[in-house]
Amino acid sequence: MSSMNADNFRRFAPMAAADASPLYAALAEQAADDARLRAVFEGPEPGSADDRPVTLAFAAMHRVLADHPDDALAAYYASLGGDRAPDAELAKAFEAFVFDHRDRIETLLATADLQSNEPLRAAQLRPAFGWAQAGLGRALGLIEVGTSAGLLLHPERYGYEYVFGDGSVLERPPAAGSDPRDDVVGPVLRCEMRGAATAKALAPLIAKDLRISSRVGLDLNPLNPADAENRAWLRAQVWPEEADRRARLDAALAMAVRYPARLRKGDAVAILPAAVGTVSAPAVPCVFVSNTLAHFDADGRAAFVELIRALGARQDLVLIVKEPDSVGLGLFAPRAVADPAVPGVETLGAVLYQAGRERCFSLGTAGPRGAWLDWAPAML
Repeated sequence: MSSMNADNFRRFAPMAAADASPLYAALAEQAADDARLRAVFEGPEPGSADDRPVTLAFAAMHRVLADHPDDALAAYYASLGGDRAPDAELAKAFEAFVFDHRDRIETLLATADLQSNEPLRAAQLRPAFGWAQAGLGRALGLIEVGTSAGLLLHPERYGYEYVFGDGSVLERPPAAGSDPRDDVVGPVLRCEMRGAATAKALAPLIAKDLRISSRVGLDLNPLNPADAENRAWLRAQVWPEEADRRARLDAALAMAVRYPARLRKGDAVAILPAAVGTVSAPAVPCVFVSNTLAHFDADGRAAFVELIRALGARQDLVLIVKEPDSVGLGLFAPRAVADPAVPGVETLGAVLYQAGRERCFSLGTAGPRGAWLDWAPAML
């Protein structure tokens, strides 16, 4: 068995440190120097170094460790109740745990995928849904491509706080259930606003209720939020120190269990037409994709664009995309080449089909994992 490239772990270590995970930074440095550890993380079917991302390796280990909270390594994981900072004993605990549980870690690496399903991205998508509803004047039938556990299919149930540079805050509380005894509500999603947009300009898109006629999520491997193992895997993908993110995920999962959405398994290009066909008039199909098209190959993205255009030629439809330009809005409209010195910037855009006519709009730019939004709608 060949080992994972040490450079993968060396590149990951400073990123983990910058993202406030001294634990993962220390573990990555250790794995970079230990070919035996890298061999475990590569999994039972080694491929090229880039085929087994470090984040997947650490998520698999996190998942297995969650079932062994008394292990010495768990003392370093805040997510498992630990409070010990990386020290001289960490390396020994790390090595012992990995080799003691090698079979299960390798099984996870061979079968699991990274599907973090960060609900905070709904804060970036919510103004786009409001914009589409206002422009079309009709309810939306939501169809998400790459849905994971479907946590973004409930935008009207989350609460929102948009924080602007001038100190103003635009708030919308989470939706209450129809039964007053129901205390399961979505979390409040807080999003930093950048650029020139003001709370007054954004308010009409947030204050007005979304009218959602139906919702369905499409994925090669949809995760049922009611399944305990699926929930455990999603939690394992949250880094140990990210307590706020973990609490947000738990609240979103509880809400998704209380209000289940329809999730369909299959290739998006193959099953999207049927999903669009389930949206009953006068509602408009609203296909949306967020941090998914980058995982398609070039042929898959071309097929997706061709299909969207074919569907839009037959009926009114809107596509909302939140992706890097080259694999998102840039597939539909010529876009300037992104500055490689500014990583992690995505374009929030829309492609609108009415009476067979295609129109493309840039709605703004967005940071990774829902961190920030610069709302600036413009027709291309």
